[in-house]
Amino acid sequence: MARKRRDNDAAVAAIRASLQHRAFASALQASELQLAKHAADAELWGLKGQALQGLERWADAEACFLRGLESSPGNARLLVLQGHLYTRLGRGQEAIASYSRALGKDPGLTDAYRGLLNFRAIPADAPEVAELLGLALNERRADSSRARALFLLGQIFVDAGLDHPGFAFFRQANTLIAKTIERGKREYQVSTAAAAMTAEFFRRHARSEAAAPACPAIIVAGLPRSGKSLVENLLAAHPLISAGGELALVRKLVGSLHQGQGLEALAARLAVTTVSPLGQHLPPAVPGARYIVDTSPANLSRLGYLALLHPEVPIIFCRREPLDLGLALYFKNFRSGHRYSYQLASTGRAIALAEKLMQHWRQALPNPIFEVQYEALVQDPRGTQQTLLSSLGLPPATPRERPGTGAEWRVFPSRSIESVGTISPELIGFAQRFHSQLAPLAKAHAEEAARPGFVSRAGNGGRTRRRGA
Repeated sequence: MARKRRDNDAAVAAIRASLQHRAFASALQASELQLAKHAADAELWGLKGQALQGLERWADAEACFLRGLESSPGNARLLVLQGHLYTRLGRGQEAIASYSRALGKDPGLTDAYRGLLNFRAIPADAPEVAELLGLALNERRADSSRARALFLLGQIFVDAGLDHPGFAFFRQANTLIAKTIERGKREYQVSTAAAAMTAEFFRRHARSEAAAPACPAIIVAGLPRSGKSLVENLLAAHPLISAGGELALVRKLVGSLHQGQGLEALAARLAVTTVSPLGQHLPPAVPGARYIVDTSPANLSRLGYLALLHPEVPIIFCRREPLDLGLALYFKNFRSGHRYSYQLASTGRAIALAEKLMQHWRQALPNPIFEVQYEALVQDPRGTQQTLLSSLGLPPATPRERPGTGAEWRVFPSRSIESVGTISPELIGFAQRFHSQLAPLAKAHAEEAARPGFVSRAGNGGRTRRRGA
């Protein structure tokens, strides 16, 4: 029995990894094999349903979750996943019902509160607030778990117009997370090779047309909350473009390179490579699609390596007004990475560094480069879409059918529309409500913007943070 459980645990871990790498077909096949042996395992039904969603088999995913709930009645995690599906399908009332049922089974399930807040505000004096306060104050819980409750309390109070206590909850949440991060790893990191990759550098290492390998990627680059997902959704409405999400193709490319011989020698080698290492990192092609979009923030500082191998790949930079972007980052509880986002000053430095990087790449890279300003995008999404498609040389086409939009979806700085909400300009200028609280961010941003180069400088003693490619 113990061996069977270990085998199932190993299979579940492998399925999760397949889902993370967007290998939805293999995740589906593996989950079905495991369900044949463990038909009452609620986690397996959840994994199968997520694989079906990845394949855009919406009706099958819904049936899967219903079948799982028959096998494990009232399983709170399955109910949350069902709520996420209804959210993507724009079926708000059903999503609310699923999240509410999940909380009835497990009042400490913060993912269910987060799901509910997509559709309705929770009053600051509601019983749910007392439950979340209990979670936040429980020192027996992990700091990350307590922080999740504090992030939700911050949103509830800001929703209610109680900005000062709301921001205080966000500050407490960020402080808890920052405590878990080593001091030397709290700054935005930039590849130390970026500054050496100038226009002259790329002219010296220009690729031969005959040697150029093919790559179907479109890179949408920028910090989180800068509009990358919005751009991806607009592009993926075209039948020739597939949404890849945060594939991190460039980061994976750099990780696969042997760099011991130095940058110049590596560049010379890449210039004559006829087979692209990126091929092994691309997910299975979507039928009919010519391009796949990668929105990973990890690509930004490494774009020079992509240009050496694929100067033909289009790059779209996403920018946003610094205070609005900084607030959105500070209000966001990231599941992993973005360790600079838990302190206001390091967030301000990160935004300035990203802006300088984008300006540097615009001047240096041989790739086709486009820029999207968040404010213009949300005020005229259709115009932005048409401009981008035309710039990419794509003909107008009838967009492929996608899930319905959620008319009940609520706008908040920390949330992405995730293919369900209507693009709205409502968040432009939102940070003005917190102008005084964001003063450390604004000061750090201005100071970093005035410095030359891309090496971030921490506020304590001016020490630098360096990392290789």
